[in-house]
Amino acid sequence: MMDAPTFWGLVITVIGTGASIWGAAISLKQAKAAKTSADEASRVQGQLINQRKTSELAELKVHCEKAIKCMEKYGPSSASTSVRGVRSKSDADEVQNLILEANKSKGVFLKGEVDVFVLKVTPLLEKFVDPLQADNIKLNGQTILMEVSSFLSVVKASLDSKREHVETRA
Repeated sequence: MMDAPTFWGLVITVIGTGASIWGAAISLKQAKAAKTSADEASRVQGQLINQRKTSELAELKVHCEKAIKCMEKYGPSSASTSVRGVRSKSDADEVQNLILEANKSKGVFLKGEVDVFVLKVTPLLEKFVDPLQADNIKLNGQTILMEVSSFLSVVKASLDSKREHVETRA
């Protein structure tokens, strides 16, 4: 038979062990809940970043469309062969605005598409506004139009990809 202090010591040890096991179970449950919350926060953060990129691409698409609208008069199907009276400087300003906006959105693209676009269009734009190149304004404008149109297709493809990514994760 056990004496009273040993008995009570054993009881306290058993109770302490039970409390430790119960505490460990609660800790595991809380750790699982914390992991679930962290995973959810990470998922939401990813969605917010993707939404911001989608918004940037949509804005860039609008700038592309504005530049195309300004440059259409120089296109191959334009009725006039003469470009007298056109305001090439304001048309060039719209394309320059597109270049600036595209540079702001570089991070949205993965393959350097903006750099390629800027490297192609900048010299064309310089020729386009050069008074010594006035005889070639239609040709230079047409080439700029084609480059902006090509860049628009890249922007649209990226935008569609981002939108599909949002829809599949939602």
